[in-house]
Amino acid sequence: MQVLEIAFWLVGVYAILLLLLELVIWKVQPSMENEVTLFVNNDNSVAARKLYGFELDGSLYVSSNHWFRKWYYAVIENPFVDVERSGEIKSYKAIPLEGKERERIANAYQMNLLLRLMCGFAPRHFLRLDLHGVGVGDT
Repeated sequence: MQVLEIAFWLVGVYAILLLLLELVIWKVQPSMENEVTLFVNNDNSVAARKLYGFELDGSLYVSSNHWFRKWYYAVIENPFVDVERSGEIKSYKAIPLEGKERERIANAYQMNLLLRLMCGFAPRHFLRLDLHGVGVGDT
């Protein structure tokens, strides 16, 4: 019985710490290497999300690695986004990855165990950002 109680408390403490960390990341949006800022059309307003952008074979990708991902679902609904990268803003169309391309990107963009633990082992979703001529405000 004591083992179950200890396990219960450990899981509870982990869940609370995870929630607090997610809230801090969501609110603060810390700067990072290879940072891109997505300007997402979200409920008739534009929201900015800082994300890690990575390139592979000339394409730009971003991923949703956290449980809170309203921005991701907004992009799925309206895939036309503006992206600021290295001080320059360009328009893109976000394409959700599936199949072999998703598998290839997931293998190329590995997260270490500590980072996965800090993200609560959330399912990972990937988007490829293809250059597009229409901005967020024009869709």
